[in-house]
Amino acid sequence: MGNKLNGILLANGFPSSANEGSMYQNLAFSFKKAILNKQLRKDEKLPPTRLLASDLQISRSTVLKAYEILCIEKYVRAIHGSGYYVENIQQKKIKISLPPATKKNAKPDISSRARSFRKNVQLMNRTDNKGIAFRPGLPPLDIFPVRKWQQLTNNYWKQVTFSEMTYGASLGLESLRRNIADYLRIYRNIHCDYNQVVVVTGSLHSLSMVSDLLIDQNDQVILENPTYANALAIFKSLKAKLIPTDIDDEGLNIKSVDLKKLKKPKLIYTTPSNQYPTGVQMSLKRRAELLEWVSEQNCLIIEDDYDHEFSNWENPVASIFSLDKSDCVIYLGTFNKLLHPSIRLGYMIIPPFLVDEMRAVYEQTLRFISPVTQKVMSDFIEKNHLSNHLRKVVKVSNERRDFFVEQFQLCFGKEVKLLALNSGLHLIADISQVNDVDLSKYLNDSGITVFPYSKYFLKGPKPNGLVMGFSSVDNSIIKEKVRKMYQLYRKFLSLNGG
Repeated sequence: MGNKLNGILLANGFPSSANEGSMYQNLAFSFKKAILNKQLRKDEKLPPTRLLASDLQISRSTVLKAYEILCIEKYVRAIHGSGYYVENIQQKKIKISLPPATKKNAKPDISSRARSFRKNVQLMNRTDNKGIAFRPGLPPLDIFPVRKWQQLTNNYWKQVTFSEMTYGASLGLESLRRNIADYLRIYRNIHCDYNQVVVVTGSLHSLSMVSDLLIDQNDQVILENPTYANALAIFKSLKAKLIPTDIDDEGLNIKSVDLKKLKKPKLIYTTPSNQYPTGVQMSLKRRAELLEWVSEQNCLIIEDDYDHEFSNWENPVASIFSLDKSDCVIYLGTFNKLLHPSIRLGYMIIPPFLVDEMRAVYEQTLRFISPVTQKVMSDFIEKNHLSNHLRKVVKVSNERRDFFVEQFQLCFGKEVKLLALNSGLHLIADISQVNDVDLSKYLNDSGITVFPYSKYFLKGPKPNGLVMGFSSVDNSIIKEKVRKMYQLYRKFLSLNGG
């Protein structure tokens, strides 16, 4: 308990007197207040008398007297050979004179930036539902090689030196950045210097860092319509001017942007490998057009390649980053969707001219990602575990997609059409006239996690749909949960006059 208990006793008035004769009474009184305020709870063990006396720098006899008073007044019970434990005082009527409540002081206003973030957090797709079926963006969690990861972690602690336990490099562990650069060269045909690689916790962290680096209030940011809802929330919270651009069967159509509304745009945010959430892959022609366009506008592209292995495995298209010859692309990637989200590990590649500025921003915001996680991930790549795992992940995900589609169509028949069938880790259920925000909440409250499609749109018609994952659970659970989802869907319709 240590420092925690010391803080509790100090908060409850100990010590109020330097007189040793009354010190034990004051200590007992502070314990009583802590117990009444539920800062110390039933059956919680109090520290041994010698230890507490040492921590508080008082005599052991003072602690013994205080404990004796607490036992007599039945706040604490003593168990021979075990120690002192807090009693259950819930049923007791105990009178104790507590000091009057202090007057609350006025607090300073939160910043306009904080108010903006609070206002726009509702744009994000988040849920308190702990269920993983059918949350979009989750890989097959049950096939992650936990034992290999544990072995690498154990090896780290066996071999770690004291010098490695201090603050790490701001932009990431050098070995991990080198291995990420090698991985991208082999599996994505992306060539970069490892010094351009920045280790982050995921896509949202990357977007936050890039925004801190480049976005001022009222700067223009071009977004796909529809787009990743969480990216939309970040840019809107930063009070950027959002310019939507249309998506067609070749992906982002930069020619759809109203040039009259443009005034030195700073960024274009795009998900070309697997447009989120429509699933359209941007054509090679459109990628070239986009690079030419940004060179004329003097702005940068953020290429979010969030699920490359799932959408670009069999028929890969060159990334915008690999086609870029003028250092105008910031490339985002993540291991959260390839391994599991709780790993909280991703990366971005930034143009050389931004490296020093990014390091300065990073050092004044988030100091670094856990070096343990970084070193284990570096070894995971180096020892070929990632290569072996991603092949298994792609195979299992494809199998579960097929099974999910089969089960969904068996239950829903022609009532609901599935969209975005080509790639990635999600599908869209077209629910036409049903309010997707209300239905998704109804399903989430019942243990089925889905996101409303309409939340991804910036402007124009906002079609109703459900964005659903399928690969995080095995076939038996998919079958069970799809049937439950259909039953809930029918019940929702009946409750809402459908």
